[in-house]
Amino acid sequence: MRETRTIESMNQTENEQFNLPKNLGDGLTLRWATADDVEELAAFNVRIHTDDLKKPETWLARWTEDLMRGDHPTTNASDFTLVVDESATGKIVSSMNLISQTWLYEGVPIAVGRPELVGTDSAYRRHGLIRTQFERIHAKSAARGELVQAITGIPWYYRQFGYGMALDLGGGRTFLWNRPGNDKAVDVEKEAYRIRPAVAADWATLQTLYEANNRGSLISRARDEAAWQYELTIPNPESMYARQFLLVETAVSPSKPIAYVEYKQWGKTYSVRELGVLSGHSWRAVGLFLMRHFQKMAADLQEKKGKQLHGVTFILGQAHPIYEALGSQLEKQKRPYAWFIRVPDIPAFLRHIHPVLEQRLAASVLAGHSGTSKLNLYQQHLSLRFESGKLKEVGSYTPKRIEDGDIYFPGTTFLQLVFGHATLDELNAVHADCHARNVEAAVLFNILFPKKPSWLVPLG
Repeated sequence: MRETRTIESMNQTENEQFNLPKNLGDGLTLRWATADDVEELAAFNVRIHTDDLKKPETWLARWTEDLMRGDHPTTNASDFTLVVDESATGKIVSSMNLISQTWLYEGVPIAVGRPELVGTDSAYRRHGLIRTQFERIHAKSAARGELVQAITGIPWYYRQFGYGMALDLGGGRTFLWNRPGNDKAVDVEKEAYRIRPAVAADWATLQTLYEANNRGSLISRARDEAAWQYELTIPNPESMYARQFLLVETAVSPSKPIAYVEYKQWGKTYSVRELGVLSGHSWRAVGLFLMRHFQKMAADLQEKKGKQLHGVTFILGQAHPIYEALGSQLEKQKRPYAWFIRVPDIPAFLRHIHPVLEQRLAASVLAGHSGTSKLNLYQQHLSLRFESGKLKEVGSYTPKRIEDGDIYFPGTTFLQLVFGHATLDELNAVHADCHARNVEAAVLFNILFPKKPSWLVPLG
């Protein structure tokens, strides 16, 4: 599955298309960034996004440089917007960017735009600079055919730009080495596996393991060779998006790769951000082998640098096979945060994922369903017409009164259902105006949009 999409570099036509540069008044100019802005913008992002300037988060600079250097699969300097103050020697006072990528909705490719590194100098806030930049970023994303925009960020803020929290972000469980019983994980006479760092030549093996692991995920990201080569070799090691991949192989010759793991040392534990085990092999056996391996790594780290780590945190959401495999040896679930999701054209999105909806219907108690359901989003009114189990039309209707419809979703709550984040009953428990008016609509929408976990590894 292809991840990398050709993104044209900035040119005169693009400037004209998005009406940039633009004079915003008060000496401020909005424009696209260029390669000449890398150093200043990297420093700006560290200053704006660091929580404690006494401890500057330099990984932000490295990430900015990686995105602007020109060897990223989809992103370059011209995908950053800048607001500069011409009256203050042209200094950068606000910025954001767009990282294009392809996600999969149960196998259906979806073009996604990811706005990130959104920030404004404190002296220039509350002047609409972010809103103005979002208009350009959303327009650029739409021009690329991206049906979804997704962003990680502070609470509430992005709701004012049409986003809603609709997809789990982070969350996980921790294996502590000193917990009673966990110390027995090291009692093995002979290992069944061996482990080694993955290299660029391993990309096809990693892809096979990655795809096998994603079969149970509602949302995942498409990767191709270019994406793997980038993630394996190019990002600055200091960046949060630097990847450290390990391949687990059978110890008996000829060895075969049966699992992969991607991790980063973060705080007092090793953080596992990806983990996949080939079908037919034991998740528990692989999991315990990895706990022993990471414990040995931690012992080496303490000996060489005096830094003590306590265990391994699996940042794999609320549900993952490794949680079942290691069971009560893991600490309680750390609840996830959430992605902010924006779907500006819901009818187009539903038409795009129609193969998934039809497959779900065919495997359900409503196989072969025919009928029209009115989807009332209060500010938008859609009709879904099915014939013999096929989605024939996503249209619209004019309500005669506010309650006209078969099922109701206020605000962006429908996105929570679509992205498997919550069930209809869960949404109704929080939003009394989110409910089905009749039994058939409730049964249909529960089938079309089941709650399901996602293991999303975004392109950063």
